[in-house]
This record gives sequence, C-alpha cells and structure tokens, in this order.
Amino acid sequence: MVKFMSLSSGSCGNCYYLSSDKGGILIDAGVSLRRLKKTLMDNGLDMNCFSAILVTHDHLDHIRHLGSFCKKLSMPVYTTDVIHGALSRHTFTAPTIAPCRRILSPDQWNEVAGMKVRYFIVPHDATQTVGYAIEVAGHKFVIMTDVGRMTDEAVEFARQADTVV
Repeated sequence: MVKFMSLSSGSCGNCYYLSSDKGGILIDAGVSLRRLKKTLMDNGLDMNCFSAILVTHDHLDHIRHLGSFCKKLSMPVYTTDVIHGALSRHTFTAPTIAPCRRILSPDQWNEVAGMKVRYFIVPHDATQTVGYAIEVAGHKFVIMTDVGRMTDEAVEFARQADTVV
C-alpha cells in the first residue's frame, strides 16, 4: 500500500512523506526533527519509517533543518549535483551534508529506498528546482513544489502519474 502525507507545507517549512511496504522517504526537510517526530507519532509512525531524503531545491523553507537531519540521522540525501553544490555552500547545510550526499543520475530512473525516482527540472528562482516522478509499489507518483510554470516535461510526467502533488 502506498501512503503519502504532507507533514508541512508553506513558508514555515515543507516536508512530505511517501512510503510503501518496502520503505519510506522524506521529500524536503523544512521542519525540525522534534516537529517531524511529533507529526509522525500523531500518524502512528516513528523515525524509522523512512530511510532517505529527496531535496527539491535550496530555499530555506525546504532545507532549514536538513543539516540537523544529516548530523543526527546520518541518512542519505538525494538530489541533483547542482543542488548538492548549493547545499555544500549553504550556511544551514554546509557543515554536515558531505557524508549524506547522493547524486541522482539525470534522465534516468534511480533506486532510492526501494523506489524508482527520476527528477525533472521546473522553473523557480532557486539555484535549481526539481520535481520528482516516483514509482512505488506499482503506483506512479509525481510531486513538484514551487513551480514557476509548467514545462512540457512536467506535464508529461503528470499525465503518466496516478497521483500528482
């Protein structure tokens, strides 16, 4: 069974959870570990329900607590080489991101926590912003945040999806 939850969305912090029977991931880390733990507990989950983090872009409301996630959870953080470059220079993430850094290969499906993940670029005023197409337990899921406008590629991934966020 596929489960998706918006744990927080908005200028105060963005963080989403996606899982199947094989495992779970977080998308973005804009909330504190304390808030994440409480929200997961409120939904019958714990901090062991995910094993990787995807990052959509380097704006603070999406990465504010990523540094502490890396320091305390030592969990792999997947995104593009460009976004990882920005994270390695960002005050909130630079000291802790290196050991967690995982680069997604462009234009192909990548294995992340038992899911197939492919990114696509969307326009936004960050260093680089991506949406994700995710295949999990036979379900096609697409998430894109802070999209300045829809690109042909984003529309095509959305057309093929069972769920679009």
